[in-house]
Amino acid sequence: MPRKGFTRRFKPLDLASQEHILEICKATRHVLENTGVRFESQWAIEFLEKHGCKVDQENLRVRFPDTLVEECLRSAPCCFTVRARNPENDLALGGETLYFSHSSGMKTIDLATFEPREPTQSEYADCIRVLDALPTIDHLGCYPYFGYQGVCPAMAIPEGVALGMRYSSKHQAACCSNDCEIFTIPMAQATDQELTGTITSSSPLVWSESAVNAARRMVEAGFPITTVDGCVLGGSGPATIAGSVVVSNAEHLAMIVLVQLLNPGHRICIGHFALAMNMASGSPAFGQITSSLSNAVFNQVWRHYGLPVNDGSPGYVTAKTMDYQAGYEKATGAMAAALSGAHTILLHLGISSEITAHPVQAILDDDIAEMVGRFVEGEPVDAETIALDLIEQVGPIPGHYLNKAHTRKWWRKEQYVPRVGDKLTYPEWLAKGKPSALDYARERLEEILAKPSVPPLTPTQEADVARILGEAREYYRAWRS
Repeated sequence: MPRKGFTRRFKPLDLASQEHILEICKATRHVLENTGVRFESQWAIEFLEKHGCKVDQENLRVRFPDTLVEECLRSAPCCFTVRARNPENDLALGGETLYFSHSSGMKTIDLATFEPREPTQSEYADCIRVLDALPTIDHLGCYPYFGYQGVCPAMAIPEGVALGMRYSSKHQAACCSNDCEIFTIPMAQATDQELTGTITSSSPLVWSESAVNAARRMVEAGFPITTVDGCVLGGSGPATIAGSVVVSNAEHLAMIVLVQLLNPGHRICIGHFALAMNMASGSPAFGQITSSLSNAVFNQVWRHYGLPVNDGSPGYVTAKTMDYQAGYEKATGAMAAALSGAHTILLHLGISSEITAHPVQAILDDDIAEMVGRFVEGEPVDAETIALDLIEQVGPIPGHYLNKAHTRKWWRKEQYVPRVGDKLTYPEWLAKGKPSALDYARERLEEILAKPSVPPLTPTQEADVARILGEAREYYRAWRS
């Protein structure tokens, strides 16, 4: 039985009219047929040409006939299941189920100074243990850190995936870079689980050779794929949301065609990660409402196309510390994504853009995810919840509801009580030394790490993972030389 997640019980938000969505789809078809998408892979270009695409060999540009795009889009499944190490953590993507995952950071932070530093291997493992323990994190995302002390950059992904397999029984997504999937795929196979291969386009309108090769390897392994765009509005995409969505759509659809031609019916999820450009600095503007609007329009388009969608931007913010700004940037982005039909949302862990991350932030974000999930699950309205007989029984003051069986049954269902938010009365808060949500989150971190982690890999699985990591180290040692 897959993880429950949250069930969206009402129609997703439509930000644009149906006419406008069709205009965006029409513009996307025009880009695919006329502008084309660059594939920096000779085998992919030749393969696509054999299947009816027009190819400009000199510029590595592929133009896609509309009929082929529609055929491949119909071939991709609208709902599918992905396997985790523990079958109870399998995911059922699509439909009205909402899952949460986490973002990532290059480094951890010092909780006393909030300055970034490289995590140790132990801190990396502890972070995964926390992500595994948090109830609203339904699967591990890429990383969570971009390596740790003593690991060469080329080994960051394989070593991190191995730690994820050792310290979590949840499904794991893994980035694909520098051929790392040559090693992460057999690690997943050796531990009897699937990886979701995360492949990223190079906006505007390019799929690199590394991404194309990774997609092929994932298809050959039978593992699901998430394609991720990355338009920076005003930089690598138009400054308008509609225009940047068209560019992102074209990138995704081009890869969908390749994947479905390689293996009709292959499982694929569509990841959106669009950010506005900070025109004062030239850097991406994380946490802005622009990303939320882009997610809402994008999600509506892909509900029209009928494929599962992952929104990545809510988990990345401009805030530099675990403060009010980080909270409103994450909560706004997560709620907009959930209301507009996202199937998975990256939310937990990240602190400052893609620079830092910390498990204490993930614990704070767990409350946001619970509240968003409680909202999208809606409210039952029937005779029991209307409670007309009870209202008649209690009547006006001095009647009250505190001692009623109905209250005992329903208050926990109706209310979400934050795990680390301040719930004290003001006098209690003063008496306890004015604790903050950050204080409570630190306490919960200690409680989680004091408990046993998930059951370890079997000796055979551990030996296989260690052997594959050894092969990877040899590969990248030769690769660097």
